[in-house]
Amino acid sequence: MSKSKKGKLNPSLSELVKKFSKNDVIAEMEKEYQHAESKRMPLSLIDDNSFIKRVEIPNSDIEMVAKSISERGIYNPLIVRPSGSHYELILGRKRYLASKKAGLYEVPVVIKDAGDEETLLMLLADTRDQRSANVVEMAFIYSALNERFHYSQLTLAEISHQSRSQVTNTMRILRLPDHIVKEISLGKLSYGHAKAIVSLSDEEIESVVRLIHEEKLSVREAEELAKQYSLTPSAFPDESETLKKKYGFDSVLIKKLSVSFSFKSAEEKEKFLKGLEK
Repeated sequence: MSKSKKGKLNPSLSELVKKFSKNDVIAEMEKEYQHAESKRMPLSLIDDNSFIKRVEIPNSDIEMVAKSISERGIYNPLIVRPSGSHYELILGRKRYLASKKAGLYEVPVVIKDAGDEETLLMLLADTRDQRSANVVEMAFIYSALNERFHYSQLTLAEISHQSRSQVTNTMRILRLPDHIVKEISLGKLSYGHAKAIVSLSDEEIESVVRLIHEEKLSVREAEELAKQYSLTPSAFPDESETLKKKYGFDSVLIKKLSVSFSFKSAEEKEKFLKGLEK
């Protein structure tokens, strides 16, 4: 084991993996925190978790929890850690955001002296054990553990109870444009759809995502469309640009025996189809 700056012994990687690989590690922690001495803390002193603050949570979910908090209060305290003159949230993010929504001045907290690595492992175990885990949240946690603490994808797979390929695919989501990542986080675009488009260019991603929404494409259909883009680039770039400008298409893919295109909006599509009827 290594020593921290304060001289305390830090657990080894193998010990951390063993501890946080357990299915019930967060549940057991929360039981301890329920009986631990908590204190009331002003919400203004608590900052969102720096590792997952970009992960969006549907407003409807926040409102539902906020309503429950307004009626019954907060049963489980938030878990926070010291961060300068403030405190940083570790566990209880939905309750934290809901408390703000409900207009609370202060909330019950348990203060834990956790470093970045342990904080990330707690977040990973918590997200893993949720019934409706947010794949974007897991992607941010994986990436932070991989980049900052050099966790291999194999180790991450062991802790998260997933295959190595699942870890790889999850991390790849963060390659997508930010607004697409937000859609995935909010449940507007599925993980399956995200996997289908992640290897495409930004322009191709925009086109395929628009078609996914407008045509309500299944994951299999999105995979087939993405395959067309990736395996058969347009052989007629000049003609593609001409058609885009003339008809207002968002993108055009011309192959030897077919032409496929997408529109910037549903209105543009209707305008084009009406033009064909004349």
